[in-house]
Amino acid sequence: MQIEEAKELVKKYELDFRNPKLEGFEISKNYDLFPDKSSDKYASKWPDKYYHNGRFGVYLILDEKLEVIYVGKANNIGKRLGSYFMYNKDDKSCLIRHDSWKKRPKYICSIAVSDKTWFECLSLEEYLIHNIKPIDNIRSKEYK
Repeated sequence: MQIEEAKELVKKYELDFRNPKLEGFEISKNYDLFPDKSSDKYASKWPDKYYHNGRFGVYLILDEKLEVIYVGKANNIGKRLGSYFMYNKDDKSCLIRHDSWKKRPKYICSIAVSDKTWFECLSLEEYLIHNIKPIDNIRSKEYK
């Protein structure tokens, strides 16, 4: 599933399963792990911190075609993403910390959840895995 469809699923989740008085989720832009300096569609360099660093939330890892390959949840999105990816200061590139991906990660999108309703990360993650069925989520195989 493409990232734009996944973002629409997040909006559907908010409408169908949440009280409208609750603070909405914050969805980041797509964060390019390997930016092409000639591209103006995505940032040309790494920002100082991941989007939603220090926040509760759900993150989506995407391949080069913007297909969602993994959905995860985190108490601290930046710290969790740091366990997957690392910035190499020597050549200003991204290092992928493990090579068990079925498709190579290229982009990240994060969805921040309010600190007051941090527990929503659990249900939002399951909802997205169930509907997206990402290739790198083990649980997505249970829903097929």
